[in-house]
Amino acid sequence: MPTLQTQMTGADSRALIRKIQRAIAMLAPMSVDLPETLYSAGSLVDLKAAGFLPIGIVSPDGYSFSREVEKEAVDAFGYASPVRSDVTTVPRSVSFTPLEKGRKHMYELTLGADLTGVTQDPTTGEIVIDEPDLPINADYRLIIVGEDGPATDNWILGKGYHRVSLATTAEEVWGTSGAVSSQLTFDVFTDDEVGTPVRHYIGGTGAVKHKDVLGFTQGV
Repeated sequence: MPTLQTQMTGADSRALIRKIQRAIAMLAPMSVDLPETLYSAGSLVDLKAAGFLPIGIVSPDGYSFSREVEKEAVDAFGYASPVRSDVTTVPRSVSFTPLEKGRKHMYELTLGADLTGVTQDPTTGEIVIDEPDLPINADYRLIIVGEDGPATDNWILGKGYHRVSLATTAEEVWGTSGAVSSQLTFDVFTDDEVGTPVRHYIGGTGAVKHKDVLGFTQGV
């Protein structure tokens, strides 16, 4: 007769416990599609070459992915618990705090402005930007790719968002403590053409090594 310990040994896998050690986030205009796969000829795809622009270094908090499931319950006479529950909305958001300051596309994102005509003085290095009264927030593609583990047991996890829009920016503080920064939160939308809001990627030598535990059907 199996004991709880023997069943735990057969059911649990420490190899699937992930902690993202390194990550990169990149934005792209809606004219650039999310990659169908993170790999090309066995190597990671070059996101910059594909048209994505870097978010840059972020705070130690990293990236937060929110997914709230809102439901509507049906109560019934004589029953203390709902007799039915239906999902009505699933709001999703992504938050992170960039630490780099000055990238043109990041100013366009945070200010909701088109800075195509803004130039930099070649002598003084000065750039002058007039912030619009009412920002016009464009939609973007967003992809975040993280890595964990050594080369022989390496895991690549990714989240691709077909359509995001800047929702909120936290206050920006200039002081003696910490870098000049402001947390950004993006609302996630379902793309009209693709029909889904998020694309999840899992890969790497670790995914190959532990394929039996993952349980997915192997492709040809």
